[in-house]
Amino acid sequence: MSEKHTEPLDQIVYISIPEDSAREINGFELDPKILIPVEIPADQEKWSFEELSWEMIVSAMLKIFAYDPSHKDTPYYRDFINAVQPNLVAELTRTGIIKAEAKDFDIAEEIFLALTNLEPEEEKTFLNLAFVYEEQVDALTEQGSFKEADMTAEKAYQVYLEALEYHPDSVDIHFYFGSFNLKQNNTSQAQEYFELFLGLAIDDERAPEVQEIVNTIRNQNQEDDQFTEAFNHIKNGNEPEAIETIDDFLERHEDVWNAWFLKGWAHRRLGQYQEGKEALERALELERTNVDIYNELSICCMEIGDLDSSKNYLNKALVLEPDNVKIVSNLGILELKRDDRKKALHYFQIAAELDPKDPIAQQYIDALS
Repeated sequence: MSEKHTEPLDQIVYISIPEDSAREINGFELDPKILIPVEIPADQEKWSFEELSWEMIVSAMLKIFAYDPSHKDTPYYRDFINAVQPNLVAELTRTGIIKAEAKDFDIAEEIFLALTNLEPEEEKTFLNLAFVYEEQVDALTEQGSFKEADMTAEKAYQVYLEALEYHPDSVDIHFYFGSFNLKQNNTSQAQEYFELFLGLAIDDERAPEVQEIVNTIRNQNQEDDQFTEAFNHIKNGNEPEAIETIDDFLERHEDVWNAWFLKGWAHRRLGQYQEGKEALERALELERTNVDIYNELSICCMEIGDLDSSKNYLNKALVLEPDNVKIVSNLGILELKRDDRKKALHYFQIAAELDPKDPIAQQYIDALS
């Protein structure tokens, strides 16, 4: 990790050791020419050299690994820590996990930031840091702190990327990075890293589940492509092609309301109002809160002469979106079909109030005034 934060380093001072203090510790030789960092307790204004402890030195070095990993003496500090406390990584890992489980995210983050830079060759340190961020994302989301959650999710994302720089063939990192992206709804990247996982995994018990996820994503992508294709056909005036595409989709997925809506919309644009009405009624069975379904249904009913049903659908749409100019204008058009010019004018005036720039409402007002 390359990012530098200065505030956590404010309690660190640097001392030199006397020339005659040079000695060997577990095969590591102290170098008097290199300054030693010491972390002073925040509540202690003064301290004496006699109070110096290995813990104060190691704590300072760990903070440097966490917040200033590009420091010129980190190679020396790494050897120092390994000599003085050879079991430190395992001990800190346990502490970091305990802190994360207790939702003490700041301390857990600091511990694993230090460990990723102290021992980047250990892939689990990266995973533990990413897991801390993911737990924090969940906590922030529950609190409604969505901006902070997004920022923390980005931290997790960057940790996974850096982990892969150090461990490009890691099965676990690819698996968990895929899982993270899936949780974040980044399906294309989830698919990418899950497929890389499958290429690396040999007899991994997670492989069947991952393969199923990949297949689901591929199918969803194909479905999305079909929806895009159908929509573009309608937009370009190729409604028969749109209906053919959607019918192919509905043979496999008959309970997707969006597909029935696109089919009804295409039929309506072709002037096939009865077919459009039937497709849209099926869409409405599956989705009761979409205003566009009610609007398209009202148009189909209006065109086949079922004005009562048309008004019923428009009124339901108006309950969902009282300020929808399109719905209000269509109520005006419906009243015109009923030869009630007064009510029609009333609706167009409301539409013009909602959107003074709406040219259609103004045209009808001019014609009816």
